[in-house]
Amino acid sequence: MNKLIWCLVALALVGGCKESDPPIDFGGKSALVLKDTVYTTSDIPAADFRGVLVEDLTGVRCVACPNAADVAADVKANETTNPVVIIGYYPQAPRSLTEPFPEYLDMRTEVAQLVGTNIYNFSNILPAGGVNRRLFDGEQTLNAGFAKWVNQAKVFDGEKSIVNMELEKEQVNDSTINVAAKFTFVSDADYTPFVTVLVTEDGIKHPQYYSGGTDKEYKHKHVVRLALTSYNGNPLITGSAFEAVKGTVVEKGWQITITNGINIDEANIAVLVNYNDANNKEVIQCQELKLK
Repeated sequence: MNKLIWCLVALALVGGCKESDPPIDFGGKSALVLKDTVYTTSDIPAADFRGVLVEDLTGVRCVACPNAADVAADVKANETTNPVVIIGYYPQAPRSLTEPFPEYLDMRTEVAQLVGTNIYNFSNILPAGGVNRRLFDGEQTLNAGFAKWVNQAKVFDGEKSIVNMELEKEQVNDSTINVAAKFTFVSDADYTPFVTVLVTEDGIKHPQYYSGGTDKEYKHKHVVRLALTSYNGNPLITGSAFEAVKGTVVEKGWQITITNGINIDEANIAVLVNYNDANNKEVIQCQELKLK
C-alpha cells in the first residue's frame, strides 16, 4: 500500500512540471500565467522569417532622440520579408534627458534602465539601442549608434528563424486580455532561450526637445509601460525534461490586466525570444500584437 501511495505522489509531481494549474502570479499584479506546457512533435513546420527588433533608448529632453525614432520608423516602413518590432525605452537616468515635463505622463521605467545599463551599457548617453541585440562585425559594443540601424536591419533580410512564434488574444473585459503564445523550434538553439514579455503603448502626447526647440504636440510610440518578465527574460522552458532542440514546442498563456493609466486602445504586447548568455544576448525571434 505504501509503495502505491508513493507512486501516485511521484506521478502527480511529474505531471505538475508540465503545466501551471491553477494560474500563478507572473510579475506582480499585472499578469497571471494561464498555461505553461512543453512537449515534442515530429511534425516540424517550415521556418518563419526571423523578426527584427529595434530597441530605441530615448528621452524627452534629448535633442537627438527624435532622429533615432525616425530611423527606427524607417526600418519599420522599409520591412520586406522580415517583420520589424520597435520598442521605445525611457530610462530613469540621466534626469537631464529623461525627466518628464510638469503635468505630463512619466514614461520612465525600471526595465528601460536595466536594458540600457545591463544590455547596451549606454553609460547615460542617449539616444542608444541597437538591432536584435547582435554584436555586428567590426563593432565593439551592441550600442553602435542609431545611424547604423538601417544597415544592421538589412543583414537579416530573408533570414529564417530557428523558432516559430504564434500569438493569439482573447478579450475578457475592457481591461483584461488573455494572450496565448506557441513557440515551435524548427532548429536547435545555440544557447538557453528566454522569453521577454512587454506591454507597450503608442500615441502618447508629451513635449519633446528637438533641434528646432520643443515640440509640444509630439506623439511618442512603442513606449514600454509594463514588463511582465525580467528585463532580460524568463527561461522559455521550465524544468529539465526538455531542451530547445528541433521539435520542441512550448505553449504559454497569460492573462494581462491593463492598469497604470495605459490606453488599451493603443496598447500592444511585444514578445521576444532571446538568449541571455554572457557572450550572446541576441533576440532570435520577436512579434507584437495589438491588445484591442
